[in-house]
Formats: sequence, structure tokens, C-alpha cells
Amino acid sequence: MKRSAILGMIALLLAAACTVKEDRTYCPALCVVYSDGYLAEGCGGELCYNLVAEQEGVLGYGTGSLSSFTERGKLVFEVPRNENVYVDVFCGQLSMTIGDSALRIPLGCCCDKIYSGHGRVVITGEEGEAGLPLHKDFAQLKLELLLEGEDNPFFLRILGNVDGYVLPGGLPHKGEFDYRPVEGKDRSFTAIVPRQYDESLILEICRRSDGMPVERYPLGQMIGDKGYDWKQPDLEDLEIFLSFGELGFEIEISPWEESGTINLTI
Repeated sequence: MKRSAILGMIALLLAAACTVKEDRTYCPALCVVYSDGYLAEGCGGELCYNLVAEQEGVLGYGTGSLSSFTERGKLVFEVPRNENVYVDVFCGQLSMTIGDSALRIPLGCCCDKIYSGHGRVVITGEEGEAGLPLHKDFAQLKLELLLEGEDNPFFLRILGNVDGYVLPGGLPHKGEFDYRPVEGKDRSFTAIVPRQYDESLILEICRRSDGMPVERYPLGQMIGDKGYDWKQPDLEDLEIFLSFGELGFEIEISPWEESGTINLTI
């Protein structure tokens, strides 16, 4: 249950329900959740939270303002004492949904721009706290299809084995990912993918006429071979160029805002 009143008022309410004359071992405690001071660049919007107790299961989930997270003392929860309590907070949730111990991407959609923090706390007294960061938990892929002529006979499709984040903890959740990015200006496509646990991402180039793939590339492996680390706290974005020529497609992958290009010829 979310508490927006000041801590002193809440403590008084708890004391009324569980007096000092009683054994307070099984009385609830207060957990203050707040930012430890680290917010990855770009983080903003509404906050989504999820609390799970080791013995009692889900204590609650919901949404709040990011300002409540950054202002210490505004985000307060009632939790059991002497028990592992796992806290997950997310920013950037739009189309993704919480349920069945996961924050999931609907099939056919891309990942939301998720910034996340995860922690565990055991409170033995009246009050405890969990100071969490918000790290960038997604990679934005900008794909540019370089073709001659006015008509583009192709569309792109990205396939994977991660459909969100495990709750509690935020590890990649195993599930089907299948996204067809919309073509923007200058034949550019943008896809947002969640943190991966392996190199199984696939890029397909498909014909518009019948939807059949004409090329299929192990995108995750190609990215990994060039040193991309899916375990880094803040995931980097990538820019991918696909050039069509006499010998097929040539793919170039480079960091979004860094110099240097990796040439991958297929």
C-alpha cells in the first residue's frame, strides 16, 4: 500500500494498530524507496513500482511520479519485518504490462524506453529504506536501408527470445519478441529492444509483396562479435546501415554517437 503522508503520521497509525506492549515482531514496518542519486540520461515520465515479499508474495504494484522517487520520504510502503522484500522501480512504461512475475512487451510491439532499479531490503525495526538507481535498460537500434530508386520493396523484422523483464530482479524474461519497425523518413527504421541474455536477436529483410524474408542475419551475434555488452548497467544505442548491391546486403554497425564504423559484409 502506497503511503504519501509523512513518516511520522504513518508511524503513529502503525503504533495504534500494534502497541508497544505487544510483541512487535510481526507488526509491519515502513520502507522508504528513493533515488540513490543516479538517473541515467534520458530518464523521465511516470514511475512504475513492484514490491514482493519472500514469504507473502506480491505486496503491491502501481504507478507514481518520478518526483516522488527523487524526493526522499515521498514514496513509502508498509512491508513485513524480518523478511526479504524485493523492490523494482521502472520509468518509461507505456505499452508494457505487469503480470505473472514479469514486466512484458506485448507481441508485435517494441520495448518501451525502460529505466530500472532493483534492490532487496530486510527491515528489523520500525523503518528501513531502499535507495535505488535508474539505469538505461534498453537499446535503441536505428536501421537505415540504403537503396537506389524511389520504391522500397522491403520491410524489416526483428526477432528475439526476450519479451521483457523478470520480477523481482529485472533480469531478461524469456519469451517471444517479434517486431516490424515502421519506416520513417529517408528509409530509416527505429527499434527498441530489451536487455538480452544471449546473442539470439535476428534481423530479417522481407519482401513487401509476399512478406517472405530474402535475407536473415544473426544480428545479436554480429553485435556481440564487435564487443557489445548486454550486461553493462546503461545499454548503448546502435546505428545500423544496410546497403543493397550486386552481392546482396552490406551491413555497417556503429555506436549511435561515437566515431568509428564496423563494416560487416555478407
